[in-house]
Amino acid sequence: SCDKQDFVEINKDPDALATVPPENQLLNASLNLHSQDFEAFYDTYRRIMPWMQYNTGTSGNELGFTSNVDNFSQRYGRFYNGVGNVLYDLEKLVDRLPEAERPKYVHMIRMARVLRSYYALYVSDIYGSIPYSDAFQARYGGTLTPKYDTQQELFNKLDADLKEAVTTLKTTQTITQISPAAYDQYYAGNAAKWVKAANALRLKIATRLIKRDNAKAKAIAQEVLAIPADLMTSNADGWVFVGRFDFTSGGNWNPDGFRGSKPLVDFMWNTKDPRLDAFFTPNRYTQTNIDALIAAKQLPAGTTENARRYVGSFTSPDEAQSAANRRAFYTPRTVTIGGQQVSVDTLSNIQPRLFQPAFNSGNGVGDGLSYLPVITYADFCFMRAELAARTVTGEPAKDWYEAGVTASIQWFDEVAKGSKIENYTALTAGEIAAYLAKPEVAFNPAKALEQIASQAYINYFNKVNEGWAIWKRTGFPNATSVLALPDMRSNGAVLSLPRRAPLGLINTSDPNYANKKSAYDAMAAITGWGRDPQDATGRVWWDQQ
Repeated sequence: SCDKQDFVEINKDPDALATVPPENQLLNASLNLHSQDFEAFYDTYRRIMPWMQYNTGTSGNELGFTSNVDNFSQRYGRFYNGVGNVLYDLEKLVDRLPEAERPKYVHMIRMARVLRSYYALYVSDIYGSIPYSDAFQARYGGTLTPKYDTQQELFNKLDADLKEAVTTLKTTQTITQISPAAYDQYYAGNAAKWVKAANALRLKIATRLIKRDNAKAKAIAQEVLAIPADLMTSNADGWVFVGRFDFTSGGNWNPDGFRGSKPLVDFMWNTKDPRLDAFFTPNRYTQTNIDALIAAKQLPAGTTENARRYVGSFTSPDEAQSAANRRAFYTPRTVTIGGQQVSVDTLSNIQPRLFQPAFNSGNGVGDGLSYLPVITYADFCFMRAELAARTVTGEPAKDWYEAGVTASIQWFDEVAKGSKIENYTALTAGEIAAYLAKPEVAFNPAKALEQIASQAYINYFNKVNEGWAIWKRTGFPNATSVLALPDMRSNGAVLSLPRRAPLGLINTSDPNYANKKSAYDAMAAITGWGRDPQDATGRVWWDQQ
């Protein structure tokens, strides 16, 4: 939304920042956080989604595809150049205001810290140790060689900052606060909503600590859940960036040609999941196209449209590449209709306008809204259900599981309509109750964690980092779970899935070599870290068996 050249002098001269209103930096950080088109192109569509069997490429997954981690991940660089540094600048800008003005920004500073805490967690989630406590300070006379916080240290720091932010945001200030309404894309400056977001993020940190520090996870969860008024209670409380249709209109956001996965499409079809047509497109075998194929003698007379037009792509490379499946599923028929060549495809794609509302499907450019979730209410419910199922809390897992499913279906209904997804049928009365009654969905205490993880996985269809994380935390979905994700085989061998970002090699000429080497050496001692820093199948500190 702005010209990078405008910020050249600011980057050179910290005094130039004095001309930037602090509230601008809250907006700039959120725009920078969500406008990462390279992250959509590489990390989302081509890496995490196929790894987690949400999608495949046009022709299915290729042999050995899980070993491709080129250009993954984009988030690390953006944290230090666009998000974390910008939010740190906000506080420094406030420090430079006249003394009488500074107390007006107490709440805004906490909102910025909540956002920075989220992105720090997001980066560390797959990198492990990162510079944080000493970061962002160079332009203000601080160190040029920041030490790395271990993931454990970072989680403790983030939780403490979030706890303090909640307390401060709940405290009525004696000085009227500057309203960041026009600069806050999430909550329009509503402090009470930011309290709920901060508590949801604390709960997310607790889920990461379950296997590493169960006592700490329990303490955080119990403290967060002790005050219901400070918690999300509906989709209206969700932490979501909502932008114009053209916010994600660039070519790198284009999701065209990615197939819906067979495991997920099959499960959603068999359970009559109301989100199916929000996630996936129907195939091209309409009766009109079938009639044209009959006329072209490509189909026998009397062929009629199949009641099922949602068909997923094989996720296992060996299945996708088999000759029989290539003929049956990956070889579209072509026919001329109205003077235009039409490719009649057997398979469903992911819904393009769920990811890019401006997508031109041939009927013109879409003009719906862009929804980019951070933590939705459904996410919050599934976290509570998971913590309950693991006996971290004493809450009823069934209630929060059902609340999560309900909230997810309702939210995607809102998103599908707001994004103006084509071929979508709005939610009708009774659909959620019918879905919750399906044998695969109806809560079974004996399979509580499996069901919670499976439904959370579905809910994270457009927040796939969390789908990846819940698989790492719980081991679900898997080949034998209620939502079955088959082993993916390449030339008969089961493929190992990435679990973290590959780390760049360090060089002795790096000014921060000593701190980086110390951090790498410490991470190398983590059980399961992998054979070397670039081993993406290794584990970070929180991701333990």
